Amino acid sequence: MNDGAPFAEAVAVKDGRIVRVGKSDAVLRAERGPATELRDLAGRTMLPGFIDPHSHFIDSLSLADRVNVSAPPVGPAKSADEIVATLLKAAKARSLKTDEMLLGYGYDENLMPKDRPLTRVALDQAFPDNPVAVIHVSMHGAVLNSKAFDKFGYKDGMETPAGGVILRKPGTQELQGLVMETAYLPMFSALPLPEDELAAAKAGQMLYAAAGVTTAQEGATHANQVEQLKRIAAQGGLFIDVVSYAFILDLDKVLESNPPASFGKYNKGLKLGGCKITPDGSPQGKTAWFTTPYLTGGPSGEANWKGEPGLPIDAMLAGTKKCYDNNLQVLFHANGDAAIDFLIEAHEKAVGNGDLAADRRTVCIHCQFVRRDQLAKLKAYGIVPALFTDHTFFFADTHVKNRGLKQASVISPMKSAAAMGLRPTNHTDAFVVPIDQMMTVWTAVNRVARSGRIVGPEERVTPLQALRAITIDAARQYREEDSKGSVEVGKRADLVVLSASPLKVKSMAIQDIKVLETIKDGKTIYRAP
Repeated sequence: MNDGAPFAEAVAVKDGRIVRVGKSDAVLRAERGPATELRDLAGRTMLPGFIDPHSHFIDSLSLADRVNVSAPPVGPAKSADEIVATLLKAAKARSLKTDEMLLGYGYDENLMPKDRPLTRVALDQAFPDNPVAVIHVSMHGAVLNSKAFDKFGYKDGMETPAGGVILRKPGTQELQGLVMETAYLPMFSALPLPEDELAAAKAGQMLYAAAGVTTAQEGATHANQVEQLKRIAAQGGLFIDVVSYAFILDLDKVLESNPPASFGKYNKGLKLGGCKITPDGSPQGKTAWFTTPYLTGGPSGEANWKGEPGLPIDAMLAGTKKCYDNNLQVLFHANGDAAIDFLIEAHEKAVGNGDLAADRRTVCIHCQFVRRDQLAKLKAYGIVPALFTDHTFFFADTHVKNRGLKQASVISPMKSAAAMGLRPTNHTDAFVVPIDQMMTVWTAVNRVARSGRIVGPEERVTPLQALRAITIDAARQYREEDSKGSVEVGKRADLVVLSASPLKVKSMAIQDIKVLETIKDGKTIYRAP
């Protein structure tokens, strides 16, 4: 990923840093000593460690306790009945006690056959004595049963909060089961933290390490979760780097014990990176905010539905200004083009009479349905588009249905962004989809949907461009391009060994490449069995 020297035969590492890169003979002659450990990769490929531009690290701490009810190829459940059966099997395996909570994840109503969604009633019938909730694949909502509704304070007839979605049984005010966006916050903010934080953190980090990731993001951190991450770091529990962004509604509380001057630097593997603002939701959940209507109506059947702001506009504008005034980096979650319009407006208003193009490293997270005129604005203002090409496989068929082929074909326009001089990054948004960096590269290069359709072939990029988006350009997003993202002298020895080179295999075979070893600061943290 070093443009000046794109390939090398050998790298020397000492005290966690890269000290020499080049031809094997020259590196050995200059650096080999009596205690030097020599490693021959035997034709395999080494790259800089992968840098995660956006995910939700905190969820990795709880994933082992949750039941995967995703649709194939991620999980086993292709219908609501199969989701319930998977939950029952898990409950039996763990001897679930009365009143003990059970959480599933990966529910996608768009993949349910015959439009038969998962409901409160189906979960009640299977689990009359336990609170059960299944987190939506967007991670912006969940389907709850009656016990779970009681546990988190939901009531039949309750009002839908601004920016939220609550599905009702037809013709009534009874809760149907699914809650989304701001209506999901009462449950989300009350989810229990793992009891053994260090063990949970180790298990979570191993998911990233097994994918070759050496720097991960916690992309929307509540105040109690910030403190949890600080406790884990203080006990030496982080062996990859984690960058945390405080959720804007919790920012004031986070700043009480973490002043702005404490942001932007690592402390035992943890860095407070800045703020997270959510102008909209997910296109697959029909909560993304657009300037034109969805072709299939709203999540509750609303006509002329364009989505809506994820939080009150005044609060988001005030939050943006507060973050900018305190020199805190801002991540805007913006999927629909109206949400991206708002991002641009919020940036302009927060800057006021200042320099709109100053180096703030503001990020448009997902940025999926970005228009070409908006890309030009992002370029002019120095805003980083963090794209999400995994959607071309996992959700593009749904986007075609909801938004039409023309608009769905240009989601995550990585090639256009690069051609305009932007340096887009690319992420998994784990655990919306699994942490699988080779899948992310594969989707950027091929843009093949579940159905086999090629989604926007004009936006396909080269394997090298796809790799830059999860290495050197991702490091730049974090202001860490001087220490990470390429195999260069002086940088941290964060490295990954692959079974083959993504630049040399056929493009459709990229997803078959395996991570064999992950190295953090010169030490192996993962080796494939």
